[in-house]
Amino acid sequence: MKKNCIEIISYTDPYCTWCWGSEPIMRKLKEQYGEQLKISYVMGGLVKDIREFHDQANAIGGEHWYRQVASHWLEASKKHHMPVDEQIYYDIKNEAFSTYPACIAFQAAKLQSEALGERYLRRLREATSIERQVIQSRAVQNKLAEEVGLNLPLFKRSINNGAANKAFKKDLQQCRNKGISGFPSFIIRGFGEEILLKGYTSYKTFSYCLQNLSKHQLKPKASTATFSKILDFIARYEKVAAIEVASVFDLPLRKAKTMHTELNGT
Repeated sequence: MKKNCIEIISYTDPYCTWCWGSEPIMRKLKEQYGEQLKISYVMGGLVKDIREFHDQANAIGGEHWYRQVASHWLEASKKHHMPVDEQIYYDIKNEAFSTYPACIAFQAAKLQSEALGERYLRRLREATSIERQVIQSRAVQNKLAEEVGLNLPLFKRSINNGAANKAFKKDLQQCRNKGISGFPSFIIRGFGEEILLKGYTSYKTFSYCLQNLSKHQLKPKASTATFSKILDFIARYEKVAAIEVASVFDLPLRKAKTMHTELNGT
């Protein structure tokens, strides 16, 4: 890691809707701080086996878990504004649901490179959150791996030989060591210090922590909402939600939705 650089470690899970809701904030941090910031991802394994899962805070667990999770996604989306298709849970209500396979698939991608791992994680989130794809399926995982440019034979081998599972187990141990059981959670580390943030965290809070940790040495870029800059942002990330445009360029959501529709031609 570069000398005057701060690392944000995101403790996450591909199925976690509040992690999906944190994407606009993560993208704004990248756009504003660039190479001054390194973001890495640790898999938390949100659900090992839905038949044994109970989340009292969100009233999730038992026979009707799929309805409860679908409702949770809808309520969360009203707050974080990232789009969701909650019907995915009705599609898989009779399956032995676990988020572990998707976490392991991420590790297989990350073993090829950090950048490919990050691209693959975003693709997993998109696939389950808005495209209604079952990302615990090996066939879906393989298709998404090809889409983001992974070496597919190597990706499959990393899953089949246990290398990806071994990396996932290390992540689970790191979560236990840090006392992290809720997602998202974040550790901001740099300048000899670290800060733990639990739960969905606003950009304002991140910015405050970054500036205090760096003694104001980190310099965010100004975000000018010109047509060309927004077009460039969408082109670089390919799939962008309206709230991500609003977040990165400090625009009202309604205006961002209009521009997003015009620029995407839909």
